[in-house]
Amino acid sequence: MSTIPNARCEMETDSAVYKTLLESTRAIPWKIDWKTMTFSYIGPQIETLLGWTQESWVGVDDWVARMHPEDRDYVVNFCVSQSQSGIDHEADYRALTADGGYVWIRDVVHVVRKDGEVEALVGFMFDISERKKAEDRLLQLQKELEVLSFQDGLTGL
Repeated sequence: MSTIPNARCEMETDSAVYKTLLESTRAIPWKIDWKTMTFSYIGPQIETLLGWTQESWVGVDDWVARMHPEDRDYVVNFCVSQSQSGIDHEADYRALTADGGYVWIRDVVHVVRKDGEVEALVGFMFDISERKKAEDRLLQLQKELEVLSFQDGLTGL
């Protein structure tokens, strides 16, 4: 009696479970083939979080083009250098939404290596817009507090 069909069935079941878990997160899972610089996978969450269809994310150029111009050079250069060095990394940037707005993203990247060479990049894009708003508000409040600390409480000078 062979166990190969049972093992294959279990692997297919595990694969379905992992895909369900992956696609039920609020983050956007993705995978890029390093040699072709094309997305071999982008999660359906891309439509909910950014408004783009999965089919519209073909390659790295789509990722770069949908990044805020002020963030683009630094983030792309940082991510490429870290990836080429085989170093896992994270990058925060503003991503263009399909309706023309921007959402703050934290891209968490894992470099997949095979025989010492970079084979693929896999990761998650997390929407960190609310955290960025809170950080901006905190900075604003710190500046206000600094101004107040130099004012006389009685005279306002």
